[in-house]
Amino acid sequence: TPPTTTTNTTTTTTTTTTTRTTLPEEISCIAYGDPHVITFDQARKIRELGMLTHEEMWRQAYTNLDAYITTFMDSGDYWLLKSPQISVQARYEGLGGVCEVAVGGPFLQGHVFRVSHQASIHITWDGEPVLPSYPGPEFSDEQGLIRASFIDVSYGDEFWDGVGARSPALELTLPFDVRMTIVMPRACRMSPFLTMRKQEGGQDGQCGKAEGDDKVNMSHWRVDHPDSLLSPKMLPLEAQRAVAAHDFHTTHASSRRMADGGSATEGIDVDLCIEGAQEEFAELCERVLNQTGNAIPMLFLEACKLDVCVGGPEMLAYTAMVASQVYQKVVAAAAGAALCEFAHPPGHSYIWDPTCSMGVLGCLADGKNIECRYCGFGPYESIPCR
Repeated sequence: TPPTTTTNTTTTTTTTTTTRTTLPEEISCIAYGDPHVITFDQARKIRELGMLTHEEMWRQAYTNLDAYITTFMDSGDYWLLKSPQISVQARYEGLGGVCEVAVGGPFLQGHVFRVSHQASIHITWDGEPVLPSYPGPEFSDEQGLIRASFIDVSYGDEFWDGVGARSPALELTLPFDVRMTIVMPRACRMSPFLTMRKQEGGQDGQCGKAEGDDKVNMSHWRVDHPDSLLSPKMLPLEAQRAVAAHDFHTTHASSRRMADGGSATEGIDVDLCIEGAQEEFAELCERVLNQTGNAIPMLFLEACKLDVCVGGPEMLAYTAMVASQVYQKVVAAAAGAALCEFAHPPGHSYIWDPTCSMGVLGCLADGKNIECRYCGFGPYESIPCR
């Protein structure tokens, strides 16, 4: 009988585990006007509103207009953003127009980038002038912490009543995936748009915590002198306030009076604007903001009425430009993801653009919705995705 041979076979199975890293939520905060602040949580609400269908968006927008923009009328130096790593401060003058913005903190390794627009635009890195002329070349530091360059921001060429807006702006790219666009249409009318990831150690300031805190105590965030990143004041704060109060209590011509040939010195006292005289400008603001039938610009209606009453007709274009920037930076990509109807994932970037019309480059990207628009690649590279 032949011997029996037993063979043992060992099978080895290799299991591959793929770990996906989920990035923290991207959050945005904006300060503009006299001034108005859109906190992180309010910007999130605006983004979520823009993702709704047309009818539901309008229904929710008018349910609580005050939920989306906070009006803050005071002067002084305030924390826009305060976190363990990132510091952003703003100087408000008069009723609160933004005259200066400073960025610093450990994430910049102790360096300070400061932008001021009073008599002229003045930009410094650790107190040394950079970007001395507009448009000027790009600035970046030796350590690669910051990249800053001028761009032009515009809101169309012309719209209702011949109002149009074009402004220089500064784009900043910073560590920790922090981006900021500072629009600078004129002195003390700066509009910093801040976009970043939620911080591991949290964030606070006038931009809020990004944790559902709809109501932020704006006055609480005044900067104490030892913590200031902003330039030294030329006047004591109380003297500045007196000068600013005088300037802002100067009357401004209403567009209606000017259209009727009235004097530019005929106008409305700022106190009357606050008490309700801004309603004179409701129809004018609505015509300018409601150009596309999209509800997002109309969230700025109340702020527009007040700003035009206080600052004059040029604030129409300014408000429309800010509303356009907020839509582009906060809403467009998220709305595209929610509302475009591609049969198959396109593999390219796209947004939801309410200004689209038939024949415009990139529009009707999904073949179903005219507002669905390609952006940021190939022939559509000139169309910003955010």
